[in-house]
Amino acid sequence: MGEDLSPSLDEKAKRTRDLLTSFYGGDSAPSHATARIDTFHSIDTPDFDPQRYMNALIGRTNVEGLLQRHVEMAAEIKNLDSDLQMLVYENYNKFISATDTIRRMKINVVGMETNMGQLLEKITSVQSKSDGVNASLFERRECIEKLNRTRSLLHKVQFIYDLPARLTKCIKSEAYTDAVKYYVGALPVFKAYGQSSFEACRKESEEAIGTVIRHLQARLLSDSEPVEARAEAVVLLKQLGFPVDNLKTKVLEAKLEHFLSELQAEARQQTPALLETGKSSENMLDSTGSKQSMEFSKKDSIGEFAKTVTAYRIIFPNSEKRLTEVAIDLFNKLFASLQNHEEGVVSATKLISSLRVISSDVRRMDEVLPEACLPDYAIKAAETAIKQHVSDMFGHLYSQLTGDMVALQSQQKERGSSDEMKPLQMALDSGKDVLFQGSMDVLWDFRQLLDDNLDILVKLRDAYIDWVQGGFQDFFRSLKKFFLSFSKGTVSSDGKPPLVEKPQADKVSTGVVLVMAQLSVFIEQTVVPKITEEIAASFSGGGARSYEEGPPFVPAEICRMFRSTGGSLMHLYINMQARKLSLLVKKSIATPNWLKYKEPRDVRMFVDLLLEELKTMEVEVQQVLVRGSTQKHRRSDSTGSTNSSRSNRIQDDRSSRLSTQRARNRLLESHVAKLFKQKVEIFTKLEYTQESVISTIVKMCLKSFQEYVRLETFSRSGFQQIQLDTQFLRDPLKEVVEDEAIIDFLLDEVCAAAAERCLDPILLEPAILDKLIYAKNTKNSEQSASS
Repeated sequence: MGEDLSPSLDEKAKRTRDLLTSFYGGDSAPSHATARIDTFHSIDTPDFDPQRYMNALIGRTNVEGLLQRHVEMAAEIKNLDSDLQMLVYENYNKFISATDTIRRMKINVVGMETNMGQLLEKITSVQSKSDGVNASLFERRECIEKLNRTRSLLHKVQFIYDLPARLTKCIKSEAYTDAVKYYVGALPVFKAYGQSSFEACRKESEEAIGTVIRHLQARLLSDSEPVEARAEAVVLLKQLGFPVDNLKTKVLEAKLEHFLSELQAEARQQTPALLETGKSSENMLDSTGSKQSMEFSKKDSIGEFAKTVTAYRIIFPNSEKRLTEVAIDLFNKLFASLQNHEEGVVSATKLISSLRVISSDVRRMDEVLPEACLPDYAIKAAETAIKQHVSDMFGHLYSQLTGDMVALQSQQKERGSSDEMKPLQMALDSGKDVLFQGSMDVLWDFRQLLDDNLDILVKLRDAYIDWVQGGFQDFFRSLKKFFLSFSKGTVSSDGKPPLVEKPQADKVSTGVVLVMAQLSVFIEQTVVPKITEEIAASFSGGGARSYEEGPPFVPAEICRMFRSTGGSLMHLYINMQARKLSLLVKKSIATPNWLKYKEPRDVRMFVDLLLEELKTMEVEVQQVLVRGSTQKHRRSDSTGSTNSSRSNRIQDDRSSRLSTQRARNRLLESHVAKLFKQKVEIFTKLEYTQESVISTIVKMCLKSFQEYVRLETFSRSGFQQIQLDTQFLRDPLKEVVEDEAIIDFLLDEVCAAAAERCLDPILLEPAILDKLIYAKNTKNSEQSASS
């Protein structure tokens, strides 16, 4: 078994080696293998070597393979023999067919030469006889042609002499075509002999043809003549060499001016009747009839203009350029006339009616003059009108709101003690109504345009949605700018309402600022969510704006903008009011000479003025802001942080007079105690409620009171006067603030500051303090009862 396998393995390794050598380009072995392979596969080539093929086949194949190859080659030989035999048979049939065809051609051509010779002899005989006839008749033919030319010339001369009479006859019968034909035919003769032999005929003919030209001009300019007759008149005038370009302009522009004058006259007559309001039913019927008559008249006018264009194209071919210019000019003037006769803010109904008229007119004009592309101009004009309508609606809403603010400012300047009328509450309600209901009315108006199926509006739907959304965005931005600029004493120049008087700096009424702050909150919390809901329901879509420009309406941005605006205005209101009270406190502290101050007998007048101003502020706040939901922090409800150890110690020691040294020691002890007590928050988060706003104003006022006290030096009497004033302020101030403990804390701070700045800080006895306060309260009660 090992001996049988070894030769096969050697042969297999040799064959593998030969293949690798042939692939990688060997010298000896590859040539032999390649020769064998090539010989084996090149049996069908011209270089086939049978001996090498047989040697290679015997060396590579066993007996069974040789027999199989023999069978295959025998079958291939039979197939080749059959194919060769079929090829020979097919070519033989074609050769026989070609031979038969050549034989038939020889038989048919045998008698053709004889026939062609006979034909040539006959043609030569005919030609010789024709030359003889022409030679014999030559002289007579020349004479006849000469006589014929003379006769033709005599006819032309007779025609020239008869031309004036012929033209006159054509004029009488209105055969202008024949007259022009006769005259044009005679023009070469007149040009050659019109100054000599035929001068009289020429003059008479020119007079007659002048009459023809006048009649043709009259026919061309007459609207009663048929279009074909007018076109024929133009052709005849051109044949006569008459300049028709001037007639083109005259015909078209005269008709256009007449058409525009009719439309403008109808608009002037009908517009006042259509714009009146508050009419009775009879007047409304008259207005409806007038409107219908105007529409019918306008339709007739458009129809006449369409007929004019059709006739003009027939009369003056290749005049599309001029007609296009005229049609565009007519459309622009017609659209301008419709816009100029609308006064004030145009409603969506009137705008849709105008657009329908424009669309109908453009459709009829486009049928007769498609080259003008009037639908494109109509879309552009409609885009301009709709944009203007959207701008006017938002401008009107903006004017209403800003006008109310300006009117409120003027009213606040001129009013006296008219608080009973609650002007701020009325202005706030009016502003809310303008913002909410006005916005809903604007959306309802815009929705009418959106729901209409007019083809122009359908094409502009996406762009219109973007204009509406962008209009709201711009409206709120302009309103925000107005609020901020008006609160600072200027009027925004970006606004669209009529020019208003510019208030002086720092002279804007605090009530106006408060109303604008509350309107900002109303816009953020109510108006913007409602508008967003309506836009999502009816004005969703759009997308005509580019991606870089972003969405036209961003509710989150508007809410954030008015949240910031409302906070700024509310802080401005608080600062204005606190500044007013602080100035009052400053005067009350800076004016007296506290070192020479007498013993206190009564509460100072500035306290009454301070409480009166605070009462006025409270009235303003009550008209605009709501009451808070939280309860007041009473002294009993408050923590130990509100009960100052310093105030307790001062109240415990009021019954006895202390010396100056003991008072200063007590003051030092109070400062030490303040380090260990719970801290009191003075300025907390601001809320849009009555208590929060008033409390913030009072806190700022008392802090200013404390700072102004620190700038002065007091005697014992001056210090006691400060004590009396602050003690009297406690109860009235507690009634208007949220946390009563803050009032005690801040007033104690004022007294402590006065004590620090006092040369002899001795407090009033409690009995004297209570007696003075009681006397002041009694006096105030009597004054209130008498008033």
